[in-house]
Amino acid sequence: MEENLHSTVSHPPFDRQGSDAAPFDTQGSDAAPFDTQGSKATSSGGLIRLRTRLTEPTTWLGPAWACLCGVVASGGFDWQNGDLIRLALLILLVDGGWGTLWAALGSTDWATPLRHWRDWRLSEPSAALPYTLPNSPGDRASRWMGQLRAWWRDALWPTCGPAISSVIVALPVTALLGILLGPELLLLSAAALAITQLGLAWEGGRGAATPGWDAIIAVALPWLAGHIAFGGSPTSHSIGLAVAFALAWGSARRFRSVGGRILGVGGQLLAATLLVALYHPLAAGTLLLLIVPQLALIPWLWRGQSASWYVCHARPWLMAAMMIAAGAL
Repeated sequence: MEENLHSTVSHPPFDRQGSDAAPFDTQGSDAAPFDTQGSKATSSGGLIRLRTRLTEPTTWLGPAWACLCGVVASGGFDWQNGDLIRLALLILLVDGGWGTLWAALGSTDWATPLRHWRDWRLSEPSAALPYTLPNSPGDRASRWMGQLRAWWRDALWPTCGPAISSVIVALPVTALLGILLGPELLLLSAAALAITQLGLAWEGGRGAATPGWDAIIAVALPWLAGHIAFGGSPTSHSIGLAVAFALAWGSARRFRSVGGRILGVGGQLLAATLLVALYHPLAAGTLLLLIVPQLALIPWLWRGQSASWYVCHARPWLMAAMMIAAGAL
């Protein structure tokens, strides 16, 4: 499939515009396109992808794990065939559906081809509309369509083609799964898409969405989806834990900064405080203990280790804290 998406185009070089501007570079953008090797892909990742590739190994369990935590927090899961099938569909929704949409839209540089469209002059020859005079509205529409086809072929598709294909597949799959799982999950899917679009617009479509947006799609919404699917409307306690762990999840890549450490530790302290308020002191104490190894890894960041290295070693402790807190509910 990937080979079909990147089929070569037998046209003259891109600089046919005749302008002094540098030709559009499909490889030189600061934000990696959706089909990169994962160096700049959004971190929500997901084990399941509606494409033939695996995602970053340090984060692939995030949405599915958060969904399982929501299921455990709901207390409504029963080990029966019906519930097992529903759980499988739910994980496919949050991981394969929402995750694919987020990775496609949030990891792709849409801004560069759109910026080139503003002063695009290259046109592809097209048949004139019948009964149209030169410079008439019909003639101008025909020339505009020729420019649009040339821009799509030379500027948009080489960079954004794989993402567009993934969105075309993921949208109906997400809608179908939402319908099968019930109106609440369909509504939550619409919310996930709206948040994805908001995050894309907030970052200017440069393919470099901040971890905060990623945490909403990877942790908060999957947790709520798991609770809704098996326990109905989520309780305020479950919502509070989802928000707290989303804060901790999104800040893991920024633990070098003081603000990142405050958000990461603060989110887990918030979850522990909530458990104390719910008379679960043992679970709260366990959460506090699980913060210690995450803090103990910080000196390695100062010694030159990357943020991805920290995430790989720290997130298992965070994921353990998530499941313990969900079980306490």
